[in-house]
Amino acid sequence: MTCKPELDKPLLGGYEQYRQLIETSPVAIGVECDNRIVFMNKAGVKLFGASGPEKVSGSSILDFLHADYHDAVKRHFQELKERKTAADPFEVKIKRVDGAEVDVEVAATHFTFEHKTAVQFTFHEISKRKKMEELVFQSKQDWEETFHTITDMITVHDKDFNIIYSNRAAREALKLPASLGSGLHKCFKYYHGTQCPPDGCPSCNCLKTGAPANFEIFEPHLNKFIEIRSMPRFDSNNELVGLIHIARDVTERKQTEEALKRAKDELELRVEERTSELRVMNEQLKDEITERKNVVEALKESENQYRSLSKEFHALLNGIPDNLLLLSPDLKIKWVNKAAAAAHKKNVSELKGQYCYSSCCNIISPCDNCPTLLSFESGKEEAAEITTSDDIIWDIRAFPIKDESGKVNSVIELVRDITEKASLEAGATRTRHLASLGELAAGVAHEINNPINNIVNYGQILIDEFSDENRDDEIARRVIKDGERIATIVKSLLSFARIRKEEKCLMSLHEIFSDTLSLTSAQIRKDGIHLKVDIPSMPVKIPVHPQQIQQVFLNLISNSRYALNQKYTGSHENKILEIKCGEKEVDGQRYVKMVFLDNGLGIPPGIIDKVVNPFFSTKPNRMGTGLGLSISHGIITEHGGKLLIKSMEGEFTQVTINLPINGQDEE
Repeated sequence: MTCKPELDKPLLGGYEQYRQLIETSPVAIGVECDNRIVFMNKAGVKLFGASGPEKVSGSSILDFLHADYHDAVKRHFQELKERKTAADPFEVKIKRVDGAEVDVEVAATHFTFEHKTAVQFTFHEISKRKKMEELVFQSKQDWEETFHTITDMITVHDKDFNIIYSNRAAREALKLPASLGSGLHKCFKYYHGTQCPPDGCPSCNCLKTGAPANFEIFEPHLNKFIEIRSMPRFDSNNELVGLIHIARDVTERKQTEEALKRAKDELELRVEERTSELRVMNEQLKDEITERKNVVEALKESENQYRSLSKEFHALLNGIPDNLLLLSPDLKIKWVNKAAAAAHKKNVSELKGQYCYSSCCNIISPCDNCPTLLSFESGKEEAAEITTSDDIIWDIRAFPIKDESGKVNSVIELVRDITEKASLEAGATRTRHLASLGELAAGVAHEINNPINNIVNYGQILIDEFSDENRDDEIARRVIKDGERIATIVKSLLSFARIRKEEKCLMSLHEIFSDTLSLTSAQIRKDGIHLKVDIPSMPVKIPVHPQQIQQVFLNLISNSRYALNQKYTGSHENKILEIKCGEKEVDGQRYVKMVFLDNGLGIPPGIIDKVVNPFFSTKPNRMGTGLGLSISHGIITEHGGKLLIKSMEGEFTQVTINLPINGQDEE
């Protein structure tokens, strides 16, 4: 008994390994006991569309099967439990939790679960296989329909001259039996009405040499002139296994040729009788021949010119940077230029025959406002702007091409990517709005300055009067304090709104940041963001353009607010924006280092090296211009500094600004 724990350990280990193997198997595996599911691995839970094993366990397997298969599955599982043998795989339809139906192949075997008779089953999804079988069946049907609609007689022979397959035209003309699968049906019996191949038969020679044969023959048995083409058939080992016989009734053509021959003989007799007239006509004919030669030469010259123009035209179309597509009424691509193929990273041949909305927009149906469909319907030039799922904006113009009757049989589509143009227009609009807002802010600030100065002065007058009367002047001092605070905000607003072209001046980042905070602190509090600021009260002064540095600070704070508001919709203890300032030294050069750290969405690693590119934005389309970080990076670079970005997606974003001190003394 003392050895039992030691023996149990490998048994338990083996059981755990087996269970892990079943759990990680990509095949859906489950166990049913007492008509209830007692186990289902992750693949099975995923196949059933359940959120977890608890949504499946305890249910009957019939709960997840289409009603048409309930009886069959009950019968199979009952036989397994009684015979204790494995059952052959069979196909059923399962109903997922979301109501979707999936074709699966079920394999089941007898199983013992907790000393009870149970059934272990596996489900293999066969939806793709079923779809492929349907496509193969439809292709076979289409091929047979095409084969039987050919008016030429087509028969397939083996090496022993037996007809093993034929189309409808051959069956009717040769009076072949409906079924060729049984018995011997010699080709010479039906084509020639003989019991053996005729001497010199080219088709027989084709079977001997393996070379194709083309010939014409009058067949008395069919009472027809037929034109025959015999082609050898080879197997996968390149062994000759028979031939394909294509015969065409040319009796009418032969009769026409005979009639022409008789007419020619009659004409020769008439020519002999009317020689004198013929000489005159012959001279006229020579003149006509000369004229025709001239016409033919002119046509050849025109054809050469047309070919040359066609090459130039194609070169011109392929040289156009915009996308050009020629579309059929069902929106299939008939032709594209090289620019369109390059835009979709495909070859020209790959795009031909494809639906334009599938290849260009990656959707399964035409766009809602497709200008090409409108052009087919109206017969006029149409235009529209379409935005794809990856936020690319296409300017599409459709030009109809009509036939002689005025029907539109194709449309030329001119497509231009105007995403950058739209972004530039949006950025220009935003810039104009900001400029207007700046002018308005400057005007309002000037209007507010005078009343504020009056309020501060009146407050000081009250303090002076209260001091003479020994009265409490606390309220008057609060009036002066709040008035001075308003004056500071107005000063910051004027500083931001004013367009300056002055040289750099010595300023501390603390002073610039204070002005920036006056503009943004109210919005930060409204967003519920916890602001932590650690800036020395006696910082180093550095040569800067204050307005440009203030623009950088505003851009960074705006980006942090957006990231925090996207991650936390309301107030939250982790909704923090932390700003620090300090000094550092690199290779003997002193720098002022300012860090903006937020706990927002972060930046994905795949795009962190692109966020400073012009017009690149992670914000929704037309919500951001993609210029903020690009302009900020340029401003810091012009000041001889560096703007560094460090981020972890879903965790934080840290932007560090290093500006050189250039050996200036501290204040």
